[in-house]
Amino acid sequence: MKIFISHASANKEYGDSLVELFRGIGIDEDEIIFTSNVAYGIPIGQNIFNWLKSQISEKPFVIYLLSKEYYSSIACLNEMGAAWIIENEHAVIFTPNFDIRSKEFQNGALDPREIGFHINDEERLLSFIEQLGKHFNISKKSVIINQKLKKYLKEIDSFVSEKKLENQNIKTNIEEIIFETKPKEEIFEIIEVKNDVTITNPILVKKTFIEENGIYSKFVNEIVAGKLKDHELILLNYILETSKIKLMTGWQEEGELRIIKEWEEINELNNTLSRNYSAAIRRFELRGYTEISAVTSSGNPKEVKLKAEIESNILDLPNEILDIINNAMSKNKAIEIKNEDFPF
Repeated sequence: MKIFISHASANKEYGDSLVELFRGIGIDEDEIIFTSNVAYGIPIGQNIFNWLKSQISEKPFVIYLLSKEYYSSIACLNEMGAAWIIENEHAVIFTPNFDIRSKEFQNGALDPREIGFHINDEERLLSFIEQLGKHFNISKKSVIINQKLKKYLKEIDSFVSEKKLENQNIKTNIEEIIFETKPKEEIFEIIEVKNDVTITNPILVKKTFIEENGIYSKFVNEIVAGKLKDHELILLNYILETSKIKLMTGWQEEGELRIIKEWEEINELNNTLSRNYSAAIRRFELRGYTEISAVTSSGNPKEVKLKAEIESNILDLPNEILDIINNAMSKNKAIEIKNEDFPF
């Protein structure tokens, strides 16, 4: 049996900590499946979706690492459904701030009456480790287990603190309002929110914010301002769900398109992204979001990657940004046309 950690890519750091805890208490590397880490993920040359399907069919011990981001991802929900049908055993673990009263969890495939626990609950983690000992070779030395668990909990606490600070900084930067120095209209402009997303409190943004804070701030501001087209937003979701920071272009573009079409099919999307992939890549380049990461022998681009500042923040996008991306996904769901819909 293997441990399969079903998670959203936005929660990679929590999954990494779980993996390190498992390795520390004695579980072998080849007994862990965690797709956000290349050491425990998809072998080179394998098709991502076919490989995951084959791994799930072997009835692993599934850990559902649940979060708001998990329930916002169609790919995660598809993965949950597939794993739930054929799993051997499972455990439900919540990220620190996940609300177990949320309608997504209460009405989902997993039974909300089943006992789950938050990822930083020390007592429940000890019980969970004992449960794993029935299937895996766990260290018999309680001192080692306690040492690894203390290190793990300290790391989780640091993530929680970092996220709180980061959210405060984002809120301060984006919603900064200074009325004392100059009239409001000279300092701020109201960003028009598009893509049918309604934000109760209009966001006021300092006009010099982009210049002061670099490409990531420009990236965030342009999304909130509704400047990105649907195929650009869907490409961002594709990057988030597949953890593909590097994208094929030029003569390698067909290879990327094959993966995108499979991803669209799994997510029940129309072909907005696959039809406009070249345009989306060009627009990202013009916006300054990407840079060339590989060229052919003749110097032509064959691969691009997100710029470092965007890449380092892509897994921790503000909820407002995730809502806009998810709205674009919802608008581009494939529509099944039935014969009875026609009058002939």
